[in-house]
Formats: sequence, C-alpha cells, structure tokens
Amino acid sequence: MKPIDPARLCLLVTVYHPYRWVAPLTRKLLDRFWPDHPPLFFCGLTSEEAGDLPHIAWPDSALPRVWADFALAAARELQARGFEACYFLLEDHPPLAPCHQDHLNHTLPRALNELPASYVALMGWDNRRFATRGGPIGGRHRLMHLTAPQAPRFHLHPSLFRMEALVACLENLAASAKPNPWGFEKLNDKVDAALPEEFKAHCHQISGEELALQKPSALEQAARMAERQFYHRAMNLFPLLNKVGLGMTFWDALGFDNFFYNGPFPMFYSGVMARGRVNPAFLRHLEQHPNPPPEFLEIAAAARQHAG
Repeated sequence: MKPIDPARLCLLVTVYHPYRWVAPLTRKLLDRFWPDHPPLFFCGLTSEEAGDLPHIAWPDSALPRVWADFALAAARELQARGFEACYFLLEDHPPLAPCHQDHLNHTLPRALNELPASYVALMGWDNRRFATRGGPIGGRHRLMHLTAPQAPRFHLHPSLFRMEALVACLENLAASAKPNPWGFEKLNDKVDAALPEEFKAHCHQISGEELALQKPSALEQAARMAERQFYHRAMNLFPLLNKVGLGMTFWDALGFDNFFYNGPFPMFYSGVMARGRVNPAFLRHLEQHPNPPPEFLEIAAAARQHAG
C-alpha cells in the first residue's frame, strides 16, 4: 500500500434518516469528549435536514435512501478534497467518555503507514463480545492483526480506514443486493470479498485497555478478563440454542452486545439505537452515570419523545 499523509484525516458519520435526531447529539458528544477531533462531516441528509451540522449534502429528498449510495458519494467527495484517512461511524455511536486524543489524532493514523494497515477497529479484541483471534503485535500497543478467516474485518463500529479502502468497501456494497449497513459487514468481512488483497490482508484491531485515556486498575483488568472468559464460553452455546429457537432469547438475556467499552474512543457496543428505538440497555447505562453530562440527559429526554 502506498504511504499516506496521516495528517490528511477526517471524521465521516453516516445518518439513517429516521435517526436524524441523534446526529446533533453525536456531534455534541464528539465536541465534548474529542474537542481536538479532525474535520467532521455528516452524510445522508439534505441541506435542509442537516441544518447547521457540518455535512456533505445528499441532493435527493426522496425516501427511503440507499445507505451505500450516500455513504459512497460522501467518501468519494472527501477523497477528492485530499483526505487520505477517515474515522467512519454510524450516527448512534458517539463517544461516551473523554477520548485519548493523541492516540486518535496521531498514534493510529501513523500506524496506517507503520504496520501498514488498511483498517483499524476501535472496538478492540479485548471485549466480551469476540474471542481473541490471531495474536497481538509486540511493541505496537498490542494491536491485533486480523488473519483468521472469520476475523471481524471492516465492521461498522467506529473504525479508522485508509480512504481508498473505505471507498473500495462502499463500492463493493453499492454493487450488491443489500446496500445497507448490515450488508456492509456481511459482504466485506469475508475472505473472498471482492476487494484488493492488500486491503483484506492488512486489517487490525486495537487493545482498548492499552490505548484508553482512563487506564483500568489491576482489579478492574482481572474482572474484565473473567467477564470475557465467561462470555466467550457462553457464546459457544448460542448455535445450539439457536437450532431450537431459543438463540435470541439467550442472546438478549445475557446481553452480549450491551456493554460499555473503554478505549481511545469509549463507546456503548450496541449503540444508542437498537431495533428502531432508543436502546433500553444504553439508557440503563446512562442512569448509572454518577455525574451525567447534559448531552446524556438530552438523549434520555429524546428517548421519551421518540418512544415507540
């Protein structure tokens, strides 16, 4: 892969039209917890819908909108403006605590050349959702090179992309039968995806504990390790229970996706929204916050307004 200028960095947030009310709150949380963030752009809204959000306008007001089309158009526009790397995220994945700005603005963008990498996932391998795959790279903040066939390449949790790799993933999706966010992950994370081999072979995942601003204590690290081991073992039961129709009941009861993940970009794994409404597990997380920022209260108020 050709060298890039790590300073030519931006943030691109896609907005699903029914969730457009979330976008201003995501912007506020980015400004609060990552005040020195790179140039920020939203996409998926018309100029009238976007209001004062920094955005790349979608010219067609017709609904529903094809996610792949407006995301690809925005990525191509940013590439044409000279951006060479991009933090890419959905509107319902704001940061929920102070970010490690130096790692986000400098360490990880530089790693795109140093590793080299086409993609670095900010939802790291040290979480309770995914078992460890491959091995961490020594001396590089315990980043993991995703080499296993089922490794989570090109997922839509907040991630850092080379711009050319992001454009390639979105072009692949736009030509598919399911040009939506779920299709993005299902299509592009396959080892036989129609993507350049240099992109598929150079995907990485962080260690959140290594790169977080707020480092966990030894006791917290031990508790998280025990939690990960429990959930990784429980995950083995899911295929068996799914065969008898109890898979999703088991999944929801154990809350595999409902947790706060501490890293350089602290986030709630399953996002602010879930299944078309405000995520109730996320609201419970907010209720437990000892001193909630005003943006958290705005989200809770918006949840009541948009209930149902």
